[in-house]
Amino acid sequence: MNNQRIVELTLLLLAAFITLATVAVAAVAEGTSIEWAVIPYLALLLLLWGISHLSLRKWAPTANGLLFPIAALLQGLGVAFVLRINPDLLLRHLVWSLLATVGFIAVLAGLRDLNQLRKIQTPLGLIGVVCISIPVILKITSGEVNSSPSVQFGSVAIEPSHIGTICLVIFFGAWLASYRSRNTAEYLGEVERFDGDPSRFIPLIGAWLITSVVVIFQNNLSSAFVLVAIFLSMWWVAVGRPIDLVFFLAAVGGSILLTVGSVAEFQDRFDAWADPWSNSQFGEAITRSSFALAGGGLTGSGPGEGAAGWVAGATDQFAFVPIAEELGFMGGAAVLSSYLLLAGVGLRIATAARKEFESLLAIGIAIYFGSQAWAAIAVPLRFLPPGDLSLPFVASNGSALFACTIALALLLRISETVPVIPDRTQILSRISFKSQDTA
Repeated sequence: MNNQRIVELTLLLLAAFITLATVAVAAVAEGTSIEWAVIPYLALLLLLWGISHLSLRKWAPTANGLLFPIAALLQGLGVAFVLRINPDLLLRHLVWSLLATVGFIAVLAGLRDLNQLRKIQTPLGLIGVVCISIPVILKITSGEVNSSPSVQFGSVAIEPSHIGTICLVIFFGAWLASYRSRNTAEYLGEVERFDGDPSRFIPLIGAWLITSVVVIFQNNLSSAFVLVAIFLSMWWVAVGRPIDLVFFLAAVGGSILLTVGSVAEFQDRFDAWADPWSNSQFGEAITRSSFALAGGGLTGSGPGEGAAGWVAGATDQFAFVPIAEELGFMGGAAVLSSYLLLAGVGLRIATAARKEFESLLAIGIAIYFGSQAWAAIAVPLRFLPPGDLSLPFVASNGSALFACTIALALLLRISETVPVIPDRTQILSRISFKSQDTA
């Protein structure tokens, strides 16, 4: 058996133990009613983890062994808190987990060559733009100012912007790969300077337009922050022109200032950010979160002993609040560290990738996990205005869980193609040697 799979299995067993222990402690807490009927649901969750692990053994035996256990631990904590706060959501959440597992296996089994994504980069880009625009179109056609970003199909709510973001990450990775190759060739003196080519502004303009749509029409600064963080990370590695960066940030800042001064809903969100007591619609959840977080202290009130169910969205946009309340500062820091580790492993995979597209795609996915987690945590901590982002893998939002699982499968596929070489200089360009030969 591959060492990575041994590590993965060991950590998965640890994640399962932590999940079951959290549920067991919450079940015996006073005022908590967790019945024996939840056992089949927990068994199904562990079965899905086992199936995913076996899929990695079969189709990606050398993939990184840390990524999936981290995601499983976060998902397990999310299920544990859904059980306590709103058990009615559990069945729907597990159905989404099943769909996410099917998508996970489909990516591992069907995407053996990542260049297949480059061949369909344009359709994926169009799908991403359409998915980002669907909530905007529905908002304009319905005429509801504070409408939800989700699309309702009966009792099922789907947020297309999550999968749209993943499609845009793939599209920008494929698009910027050629810029990175040209940038390297310029450094080696093989082509003319890139600064004189106006085509380098096209990705910046495209990212600015998408971000402006999210800010102006969705009034969601958190989602805009995630898009900007993803694109700038990929673009800086591919192009890295400081003057272009200044122009892009100035354009995005101009869109935000324009929206603050002209869009009432966006102004309401900023007012609730500055003074949550002044706006009951956006500020009530923030004020209640502040009380819940303060009650958690250093070590927390204990699983099942918190009152975070009092906070609207405690299983979705404010999923970090019950964790930090019941597990305390130490538990919240552990969850945040898990996301940092998830992003850090992704960036390490990116540095070892042989191909420009694989490297940029790994960077985009790693920053996607890190930035979305930070933005979802920053809202209850009042670092960002109220938004609609869900905490990756933890929140009960099915669309977010599905998109994050697909992104995780892509990152694992990239890690499976990365060669295991002790000396990392073997996969870097021998620039110094080439320069000496030229001289």
